[in-house]
Amino acid sequence: MLARAALVLAAASCLALAAPLAAFEVRVQRTPHDGIQPQLVAADGVLHLIYYLGNEAHGNVFYARSTDGGQTFSPPLRVNQTDDSAIAIGNIRGAHLAIGKGGRPHVAWMGSDKAESGPDGATPMVYTRLADDGQSFEPERNVIQFAAGLDGGGSVAADRAGNVYVAWHAAKPGGRGEQDRTIWVARSDDDGQTFAREQQAWNEPVGACGCCGMRAFADPSGAVYVLYRAAERANQRDMYLLTSADHGATFRGRLL
Repeated sequence: MLARAALVLAAASCLALAAPLAAFEVRVQRTPHDGIQPQLVAADGVLHLIYYLGNEAHGNVFYARSTDGGQTFSPPLRVNQTDDSAIAIGNIRGAHLAIGKGGRPHVAWMGSDKAESGPDGATPMVYTRLADDGQSFEPERNVIQFAAGLDGGGSVAADRAGNVYVAWHAAKPGGRGEQDRTIWVARSDDDGQTFAREQQAWNEPVGACGCCGMRAFADPSGAVYVLYRAAERANQRDMYLLTSADHGATFRGRLL
């Protein structure tokens, strides 16, 4: 049985960096429909929310938005068009949300056994975006073309210029074990309409923890970041941050 989830909303009453703790109001409220694994992104005065409903091994992702600071949310839209095609096994494998050009939501997740499989029946990394009508999500599609071996789930990032990035970790072709895993990034420069073949983000042999989660982010300047746990050795899980200043074409890595 999966526990219910709650949203924790913090509203700042001033913008001073050194604002006292009393300047913040914290409110706890139920996720719509008692959904689990909620994620919130604030953009241009709108709170964008995704959450999960169903069996942890095969369920559905929903999206809602709020324009009044989370007091009320819009009627939810189901994100995945294929029934029960998402998973929520462990907090590392839920759907990820990013807000891109024009405030459009982009969502990516590790597909369940109900989703269309990837190359050679491999687990897919699934992506979709809000349709142009704003009333539904486009049919999801797998962005993995060859770098199969998804385990801990991937992530999505987007910027205001229409660049979208879906990232995940998997073994290099012919590789075995976590020491041979690496970060892969599929890029779109047309707001998620199409994705180029995935590329290895960084070629340093630090591995990647197979069952560990990761996060991708894009900032207003167009820089892209990927945060993940390495696996150089069986007993090592150091944190690495990959950073790109050229819209994901190249990355440099830093041990945290």
